[in-house]
Amino acid sequence: MRYAGIKNNKICVIADDLIENEELQLIEVPQELSHIPSIDLIASCRIKDGKIISKLARIPAKKMKVALVSNWKMRCGIATYSENLWAEVIKDISDFKLFIENNDTATGPLNEIGGQTISPDKVVACWKRGQSLQELIKELKEYDPDVIWIQHEFGLWPNAMYWLSLMSQLSNYRVVVTMHSVFHHKDKTIVEAAIPEIVVHLDGAYDVLKNQKHIPGKVYVIPHGCYPCTNRERLWNFYKSEKTFMQFGFGFRYKGWENSIRATAILKQKYPDVFFTGLFSESTHNKAEHELYYNELMELVSQLGVEENIAILRGYQSEETLDSYMRTNQATLFPYVSHPAHEVFGASGAARVAMSKGLPVVTSSVNHFSDLPTIKADSPEEIAKALEDLFLNPTKREAQINKQISYLNDNTWENVAKRYVSLFENG
Repeated sequence: MRYAGIKNNKICVIADDLIENEELQLIEVPQELSHIPSIDLIASCRIKDGKIISKLARIPAKKMKVALVSNWKMRCGIATYSENLWAEVIKDISDFKLFIENNDTATGPLNEIGGQTISPDKVVACWKRGQSLQELIKELKEYDPDVIWIQHEFGLWPNAMYWLSLMSQLSNYRVVVTMHSVFHHKDKTIVEAAIPEIVVHLDGAYDVLKNQKHIPGKVYVIPHGCYPCTNRERLWNFYKSEKTFMQFGFGFRYKGWENSIRATAILKQKYPDVFFTGLFSESTHNKAEHELYYNELMELVSQLGVEENIAILRGYQSEETLDSYMRTNQATLFPYVSHPAHEVFGASGAARVAMSKGLPVVTSSVNHFSDLPTIKADSPEEIAKALEDLFLNPTKREAQINKQISYLNDNTWENVAKRYVSLFENG
């Protein structure tokens, strides 16, 4: 029979006989671990609920406690991702708790997830971007989960010092991090290399992390989840034109709003009734940038003489409003551009939303859309040609919609959640 000497919830020594040491708590090594050498017990086991368990042990999901860490109930793609995916994952695990960013402007009740109300004590607001993470660490350790699952975007965790401290202090736990953006930038390697297990959405992101940066942790590819297409009904055409398209999202330069405007000018030469609607969202963190960029875009509209063919509407639009615009327009466009020095590997949640509305989606060929069956077009000329084909060819339009719906059905939030649960169970 062997005994483990425990201090601060860690195994410090393994002994064959009872030992007297006031600083140590003694726990009998269970029979199922009797075959494990003492050195491995110290190195690869930890204490949970007063019992010795292997850090490498895999347990069934139905017995698993999972800590879910993200921002929450915000006008942010990461928060939306978490809300949709977590709602499916929690159906298959024993227990969960949300460890969320402090948020004074929540978009809904913090203790609602997947249409159900959960106990308020399952939601702990305990961290803020760019600030100390000691409260988060304390709360996670008190919960003592089997898996800590963190949603990562560099804007959410902008201070490498705090992130590295977080990874170090959680080294006794299994930590899985979903990285929503991966860059070639070498400065970001110090963050990535500290993560024991990473999930990315794209094969290209895997290649950057493992084959270019050679980070030591495990990397898995799991696609971004999708909303189903539950309604293909079109709304009454209030535009009084069949040649309409739209773009929506934050008003940042990399989203290529100029290409939509220039494509409109090209189409106007043949189709005077063409109309482009841009829903230009703005972040409180980037007010000056949005203002400058919007002014440049409106100046371009004037220079091209397409004032009556374009509306760029500033500000946040609700899901209900977006739904109405997409069910009225003939296509949605995402003309993102990529700078070689700032190439990013991340999946577009917005394009998936557009696909779920039963209308064709045209995107650029940047990495955001590399996994999607969208129509690819990069230059204003290519975009105009793709839109013209959709306007004039109902058969092609229908085929494109069906291709998109097939993809959505294969990658539902439920299906993606099952892949995460399998990862948690099997590694």
